[in-house]
Amino acid sequence: MYLDLKEVPFSTRGSYMAVSYHEKNFRGSGMEEGLYLRTVHGNAKTPFVAGISPLQDSKACTYRIEAHPEKVELKWEEGTVTLAYADSDTLLISGRGKGAGIRLDFLPGEAFDFIQPVLSGKDTWYLADCFKNYMRYMLFNQAGRIALHQEWKVSNSEFCQLDVLEENGEFLLVLEEVRDSWINRNISYDIQEVCRNAREDFERFYQSMPSVPEEYEDAREKASYVNWSSIVNKLGLLKRDAMFMSKNWMCNVWSWDHCFNALALAYHNPTEAWNQFMIMFDHQSETGRIPDSINDSIIIDNYCKPPIHGWTLRRLKKIMKLDMEQLEEAYEKLSKWTLWWLNYRDQDGDGLCEYTHGNDSGWDNSTPFRMLPPVTLPDLAAFLIIQIEELSVLAEQTGRRADSVLWKERSESMLSRMQEKLFDGGRPKALQTVTGKEVENNSLLLYLPVVLGKKLPEEIREYLTEQLKSDKFLTEFGLATESPSSELYESDGYWRGPIWAPSTMLLADGLWECGEEEFVREITHRFCKAVQQSGCAENFDALTGAGLRDRAYTWTASVMLVMAHEYLG
Repeated sequence: MYLDLKEVPFSTRGSYMAVSYHEKNFRGSGMEEGLYLRTVHGNAKTPFVAGISPLQDSKACTYRIEAHPEKVELKWEEGTVTLAYADSDTLLISGRGKGAGIRLDFLPGEAFDFIQPVLSGKDTWYLADCFKNYMRYMLFNQAGRIALHQEWKVSNSEFCQLDVLEENGEFLLVLEEVRDSWINRNISYDIQEVCRNAREDFERFYQSMPSVPEEYEDAREKASYVNWSSIVNKLGLLKRDAMFMSKNWMCNVWSWDHCFNALALAYHNPTEAWNQFMIMFDHQSETGRIPDSINDSIIIDNYCKPPIHGWTLRRLKKIMKLDMEQLEEAYEKLSKWTLWWLNYRDQDGDGLCEYTHGNDSGWDNSTPFRMLPPVTLPDLAAFLIIQIEELSVLAEQTGRRADSVLWKERSESMLSRMQEKLFDGGRPKALQTVTGKEVENNSLLLYLPVVLGKKLPEEIREYLTEQLKSDKFLTEFGLATESPSSELYESDGYWRGPIWAPSTMLLADGLWECGEEEFVREITHRFCKAVQQSGCAENFDALTGAGLRDRAYTWTASVMLVMAHEYLG
């Protein structure tokens, strides 16, 4: 498998480092076109650590890239450079060829960036203090020689370039990420052995992912790499190893994205799946709220995400066995999370909760939020109905029989209230909470209550199903998030048109429960086709299947794996 470093970064399980190729002024960065070492730590002022340039006779040269899960090779006529991770904190850069070398341009920031020699026994290492990234890196030439170019100005360097040049036709640079005090581990590396070990680790993870039909095996391998390489070690605010949404620029865990990644892990990695599911609850507030997103350094509380955790738990229990300790933990966390919605997000006291912003729904800019929120939507009610129903089951399983009865009554009451207020002859409605006005829209968001399956009355179930099977939303690649016939449809409009993984899976799950197995298989084939064609993009152009936005997104990978396994296997 080859990786396109313009779309999918080169990283390894656990690491906060990534290597990518970027076009000039990528995302307004002002950077030149080229290959870059980046950091995915949450507190960095810029993710760009250093530019990476192969050298021939000490001059930058033209090269081609061949990238694989275990290594990246930079090739030109006279030489080859290989990049590989010895472990999550150590990147090796090896070169062969007469006159071959590599330059790391550490791109000094506004202040305090520099490189200095550090004596360690008989060895001389070099410390790159990257204040712009709030990180430090130790570098050592196991083979070859180092040439340091910088101009020191009182407290920082105007520029910092470290060249590693061949001796006897080869060089090997060791680059270690340093977060605390550094100790020389005195390890002598074999680049070939490092590559073999990395490949074996990836292969183990790849084979642990859900099986899929042969026609989608290439997509499965790519999806497995995206998920494997997006894992970071527990650090700082992350109390468990975490699967970021991406190591491109979406370097966080969001509080519904993690649910889909947990499902993909559940088949053969139950401990990792449970950690991924519970990771947001490590920062649950006293009132029961969970953050919008987290990384190792930052917690975002401005928004939240929809309560799909009961739905997720229900699916996890079908895949993996939970012990009593896990059931107790789930009951405690989910009950607090559910009560937060009921206590703090029902402003008008009508028994239905509301979203105070599109971000809370996960559908940030979708058309039900075209009028000033808060907005009362049927998808939120549906998620809470499932979550409350699951709490009733958990209460029974953990010996809380009275609680089980109360949760069941709440679930039935909310289902009745949702039908009365948010449906009209089967048609779902969006209501501006304060005014009670209906928000006109053609968004797929309103059709997510189909996730309730046969709990919905026949009239509603049939209306939702008929609309989903019509050309209102259905395209060659799946279900558009805004009807392509809508005047508000945008081909790259985020939640105003493109096809997304989570909406596809939630709808497929409900439709399957409604008995629409053939339609679900067709949706799955169409979504897998988009992934096969365009990779694990954040979302896809609904009409062309082209990948949009972040092109190495884990929930896309996870949804493809789970749906292909469950519905096509």
